Amino acid sequence: MNLRIPACFLFALLLGCGIKSAPVSRDTLVAKRIVDLEAIPRDERLILTWSVPKENTDKSPLKDLEEFRILRSEGILAADGCRGCGEKTRVVHELKVNPGEDSRGKRVSLSFQDHEPRKVYVYEVVSVNRKGYPSPPSNPVTVYWDYTPSAPGRVKAERGDKKVDLFWEEVLGASGYNVYRRKEEEAYPPSPLNRRPLTETMYTDLQVENDKRYVYSIRAVKQVVKTEVEGRGTLGIPVTPMDLIPPGPPAGLVAVSLPKGVELNWRKNPEPDLLGYFVYRRNRGEETFKRLHENPVTRETFLDKEVEREKEYDYAVTAVDQSMRKNESPFSEEISVTYSY
Repeated sequence: MNLRIPACFLFALLLGCGIKSAPVSRDTLVAKRIVDLEAIPRDERLILTWSVPKENTDKSPLKDLEEFRILRSEGILAADGCRGCGEKTRVVHELKVNPGEDSRGKRVSLSFQDHEPRKVYVYEVVSVNRKGYPSPPSNPVTVYWDYTPSAPGRVKAERGDKKVDLFWEEVLGASGYNVYRRKEEEAYPPSPLNRRPLTETMYTDLQVENDKRYVYSIRAVKQVVKTEVEGRGTLGIPVTPMDLIPPGPPAGLVAVSLPKGVELNWRKNPEPDLLGYFVYRRNRGEETFKRLHENPVTRETFLDKEVEREKEYDYAVTAVDQSMRKNESPFSEEISVTYSY
């Protein structure tokens, strides 16, 4: 009997039926491509930052990340372009990953200080797993580099009530300026206070608290094609903003003789940072007033019990605020009374 075997069956014997492709080996799975690589010039350096991938290319969780390799090619700055960029890409740094830390989705930062003037650099980052398999290169970022601008000179800071005013000299060749602020015993943050480089040589910081010490540094920025190259910062300028403005003098002071003494009343001050009031008395014929109590009174009334019958007294009241300096207002209008009880 003549037996005919279907061609598909013969093909399946050799390679398996051609309906489904062969499964991909897990050894070839790699991390997803990084797509958010950024290059930020800061303080004569360049900071590369990117997010750690969360998944492999098949969307399985990334659990075997070993390191990142930083790739760089260099070229010559020619007008607004680059001559030679992309011709020779090499690994300039290998950043190991802590095997005991789950860094998926976290931001990574790495700084470089080996750039030369009049050159262009193109950076990419590759993730490598424990089997040595690299991911596709990240999005490329191009950095145009040149001589960094010098630090601004003659920096002056003026403190005020919940504000700091900064002034400095213009830097030759600078296209703008960045202002950095830190607290004592802390480092400067990676980003300046201003969103875009300042075009003026002054800045007012309104995001401060009174009686706290801050340190400022100003850095000039130079526009090099599409890169804002930032120079080194000025030495730290310490400033402590404080409230130097006292409340207004209390108004409407009146005095009444009562059996227990002289009662004073006045209108409430409108200041939101009001702490209280001081009451002053002067015997008739004396030149200066004397304060009658150590701590401010918080109500708009005061009873002076240390008075003598048929004696004449002059009174005045001041307001004091809640600042560390406890700014005190001028005297209210004076009032005279003869104690008649």
